[in-house]
Amino acid sequence: MPSPGGRISEGDARRWLDAIPVRHARRSYSGDPVAPADLDELGALAARWTPWSDARVVLVREAPQSMFAGIVGAYGGISHAPSALAFIGAGEGRAEEVGYTGEALVLEATARGLDACWVAGLFSAHQTAEIVGLRAGERVYAVAALGHARDAVTVKERLLFAAGRSKHRRPLAEIAPGYEAWPGWAQAAVEAVRLAPSAMNRQPWRFALAGDRLVLQLAGIETPRTSKHLDGGIAMLHAEVGAMGTGVSGRWELLDGPDVAGFWPDPDAATR
Repeated sequence: MPSPGGRISEGDARRWLDAIPVRHARRSYSGDPVAPADLDELGALAARWTPWSDARVVLVREAPQSMFAGIVGAYGGISHAPSALAFIGAGEGRAEEVGYTGEALVLEATARGLDACWVAGLFSAHQTAEIVGLRAGERVYAVAALGHARDAVTVKERLLFAAGRSKHRRPLAEIAPGYEAWPGWAQAAVEAVRLAPSAMNRQPWRFALAGDRLVLQLAGIETPRTSKHLDGGIAMLHAEVGAMGTGVSGRWELLDGPDVAGFWPDPDAATR
């Protein structure tokens, strides 16, 4: 369950909702440093934003290129990013918690005019762990490049966009069958999910409405380096922000079995 201090404020929800349609994953950066004021604000958010007790984000103000070490030319390669975010959770924890917590920082960075890109497979977990200082039982699930993207999209990025089918988004009828009959808050929630990032743009999330509860399931196979459960946590954050855009707040609870998580609207909100 989320910790008592983990509620999204109305101001954050509005800002992050506006950031969702303008966020684009960019992998080639100018190398120009991020403004200290933006880093200060992101660092402060990372320190206070703890909706789950086993997940946290650490801002790396000066990120060495070796953090993003991977196979040259492979999906996820990052160049010249001056800063980074490290997404950390319990070694035997739930990746959904990490995805939910981390995506808030990515959307906040976007709202501040910065570019960011999740990297869950091809990064140096060992070096990142040394930089951020892990606590007992923790591991780094993913990182995000942070900075200002190059004005021109590089050939590498074009190839990566094509490989990930970046312009293709699953229709709402596929990710949320029967959504047309759902209350407005639930429709807005899944609409916000359609633009959520996922590894290779696989979009594994599927939603159903069970009474007043919005239920998340995950489709497709699990992979060891880029967990679909991390994608599921990102989708949870988008869904909640989308619902809050209609005035409906609530809480997520992680579940076991095919139902991964359920979102319960606050009392008197489910009919909006």
